[in-house]
Amino acid sequence: MVSDSGMTRALFVVLLSLLSVVPAWAQQAPPRTWVIATYAYPQRDRAAAIQPLADYFGLRARHPVQVRLFDSPTALVDALRRGDVDVAVPNLHGYLQAQRASERLTTLPVPQVPALQADRYRAVLVARQGLEAPGELQRQAPTLRLALVGRDSASGGFVPVRELRRRGLEPGTAFAHLAYAGSHAAALEAVASGRADVAALAADVYDAGRPAGVVELWRSAPIPPGPLLCRPAADVPCQQFTVWLLEAHDEAPAVMAALRAGWPEFGDAQRFTVPERALLDASMIQVEP
Repeated sequence: MVSDSGMTRALFVVLLSLLSVVPAWAQQAPPRTWVIATYAYPQRDRAAAIQPLADYFGLRARHPVQVRLFDSPTALVDALRRGDVDVAVPNLHGYLQAQRASERLTTLPVPQVPALQADRYRAVLVARQGLEAPGELQRQAPTLRLALVGRDSASGGFVPVRELRRRGLEPGTAFAHLAYAGSHAAALEAVASGRADVAALAADVYDAGRPAGVVELWRSAPIPPGPLLCRPAADVPCQQFTVWLLEAHDEAPAVMAALRAGWPEFGDAQRFTVPERALLDASMIQVEP
């Protein structure tokens, strides 16, 4: 016969063993939240512009998501490379920076901009009247004030900067002063108001205004938008994201509608498409270190 104390010890052992058995669902750690991110731009609510994208991925994957906003395309790409971002919506400069990184990043689809609108996404160099004669910009550069949109802008930065360098003009040293306006409209206004003599900006902003006394010096070829980027990881299905983006026009039209509101260069894009490699080859459009 088992004594009462023996029975008590046995029951205690059984109880401990039962408490040590944790259900499988309780053993699983909650999934890490995916970070869908982009960069800030004046007068554009970029967080709102990518929220439907984040919600779409979260709904399709049944996975928690959050949106983050970084100060610049460069800061966005740096965060992606560090692993602080899982999916990024960059500009072309950010995309090309990412392609130079040693980390393995996946190119996702890009908004399919209608051909006529894609043709209008170009860079221009504009100046105050009197600088339009051939060679005049180079001759007067040491006395001129140059305005760019930003260091990592595409149409207001590295694309027109390449043209200036082709003409033998290094922006930081060839001009009397270099300033970053922060937006395309501000760069154009700097010349129109007399606070700058030369500016680089998006052609459609110049075409919409064409203020008196401001002349066009140069216009680039069409600039392709930068595709979305993904940092592959065991819990980040980049290839599945590609499939979902290519289905988004049917599954969640709000995704592209919000992106169009955040990026005017996307025009009337309705769907995503796989980017043409030739247009995005970093050897064709070099980004300065």
